[in-house]
Amino acid sequence: MGLASLVDFFSKYRKPVLWIFSLAIMVGATWWVIQGLETKIKSIDILTDEELALDPAAEAAVDGEDKESGNTFFAGYRLQRDRVRDQSLEMLETLLENPNAGAEAKAEAEQLLLEIVRMREQELLVESMIKAQGYEDAVFFYHEEIATVMVKEKDLDEKSFIQITETVSGALGVARENVQVMARP
Repeated sequence: MGLASLVDFFSKYRKPVLWIFSLAIMVGATWWVIQGLETKIKSIDILTDEELALDPAAEAAVDGEDKESGNTFFAGYRLQRDRVRDQSLEMLETLLENPNAGAEAKAEAEQLLLEIVRMREQELLVESMIKAQGYEDAVFFYHEEIATVMVKEKDLDEKSFIQITETVSGALGVARENVQVMARP
């Protein structure tokens, strides 16, 4: 295949190729974030609106905390999750506003937008419910039918583990076996 035929192919299928490439980058970034978290995570924190407004880097410098400890970890995770999601939303909105985009591509983009909004609502609900149970903070994410919750706690006893698992299972309608709970001090 010569350079000319490659250019012709890209010219003809530019939009679908760019859309698939963008989707692949979003999936890859999300996978990278989740994989990195699984190796480091033992717990999750839930932050108040005031805590979310603070800069985690400045907070760590003032408190003398390590980058991956305490509230900084949870705030950093949320910031990274929001950045990746905002980039995805921006790309989908650009596709929806494009007059040259096909009806099928726009319909799929709308479905993805709705899925992102639904996921944000689930994260907020689960994180708030766990915090209401008396935990200082929590972070929730859902990937491939597995719900994972990190709770800011040194250790979780069996009763706490079951309580969190039941909360997540009831809120999302997933099997208790598909809920992972981790503690992180």
